[in-house]
Amino acid sequence: MSMLAFYGYAQNVAPEQQEAYEKLSPAEFEQIKKVWETKKEKAALSKKAGGPVSQRMSHADVAYTLFQGVINAVFSPFAPDSTYLQDFGSPSAIAAHGYGQTFDPASVGFGVMGQDYFTQNNPYTIDTIYVGARYRTSSSVSGLTGDTLQVALVMGDTLDNNVWRVGIGYNAGTYPGQNRRINVLPPRYTGNSAVGTPGSLDAPNLMIIKYALKATDTAVNYIKVVPPAPIQVAGGDKIGILNTFIPGQSYDPNTQKYYVSGGRGDVNNISYLRYQNTSTSDNNSYFLEPLTLGSPSAGISFTLFSNTRYSAWTGNDAFRNEYVSPSATRAYLIDFWVTGTSTVGLDENDKFEPLSIYPNPSTGKVSLKVSTGGDYNLQLMDLTGKLVHTEALAVNSSEEFIRDFSYLPKGIYLVTIESGSSKQTLKLSLH
Repeated sequence: MSMLAFYGYAQNVAPEQQEAYEKLSPAEFEQIKKVWETKKEKAALSKKAGGPVSQRMSHADVAYTLFQGVINAVFSPFAPDSTYLQDFGSPSAIAAHGYGQTFDPASVGFGVMGQDYFTQNNPYTIDTIYVGARYRTSSSVSGLTGDTLQVALVMGDTLDNNVWRVGIGYNAGTYPGQNRRINVLPPRYTGNSAVGTPGSLDAPNLMIIKYALKATDTAVNYIKVVPPAPIQVAGGDKIGILNTFIPGQSYDPNTQKYYVSGGRGDVNNISYLRYQNTSTSDNNSYFLEPLTLGSPSAGISFTLFSNTRYSAWTGNDAFRNEYVSPSATRAYLIDFWVTGTSTVGLDENDKFEPLSIYPNPSTGKVSLKVSTGGDYNLQLMDLTGKLVHTEALAVNSSEEFIRDFSYLPKGIYLVTIESGSSKQTLKLSLH
């Protein structure tokens, strides 16, 4: 049963905190890219209309597919509390204590991966969770290390205020091209003022999976976590996941450093993997799907920072103690293996993909092929949300339109074609 909360005023997400980070090595990033390519290849072999679905899905893939080249893959350490020290040139307290994602398999964003996505009415099952993490031990070890990756999961529909902190969002103008308020769906959380235990998600259906980390996990970018039994999710419900670290070693902040730049540390340590904007001056919301795609999506990444973890927000900001902080400028590498029966494509209006673009990337001159007759509106936007081209297209059956965009600056653009309430968005790269 959902509990809908009504608020006298909309409450806004706090300004995003910046964390120290390091870039992945070329070899590490190549491994991540190969995983992404494998998912794309599998999607290309998937069914075309309705039927069984079994695929590995991630909102980070949506962002990478659209914005590769203008986002970076990096890692940052996280730890149970702020007594743990990191050293990126000088010692400082670690401010991040967990990370996660709200997962929405019904987001049309998965269409850019070529994946069969679900409708809001399709139930689904989570069989496996792949947690993007960089785990390192302080000394050689084989087998189990004594450390634990804790995966907390909740689920509920978008109005369930017992599971999500309803009413949180970004006001219009927070990000370039944002002309309306966009609400997000962070999970409810209760902090803990003590060190050692970082509080917990609040949902009554909270599920905890404790994964015992092994020496072999130091050689991978994704840690594979299999639930004791497949997680059954009702149609329309979203999944929230929060990953935290429970060390098996004792730690003394007076004599030890948890993490030292370069991946070293005096004790075992773990970092999360994420995509992020290339610089702090780049304020584009590459990871806010309702804005980048112009379509509904509850998918969002979030970080457990110190203020919320310790329940330290006060005054007018006290409401921020109630949820894990969402982010529009980063996306955590968290994948879900999803199975179910999709009805997408059984209704021709469910699968709206009339447009293809060739060549892409292009030096400017492209062919826009529209496969289905009808009246369409075509728009081209840059990554700041600026509309740089718009036109109406009247298509008899299947037609090809040649357009020359060489007058535009080099970069990535989003091409959107609309007919009635249906919309498709593709990426166009000009070089």
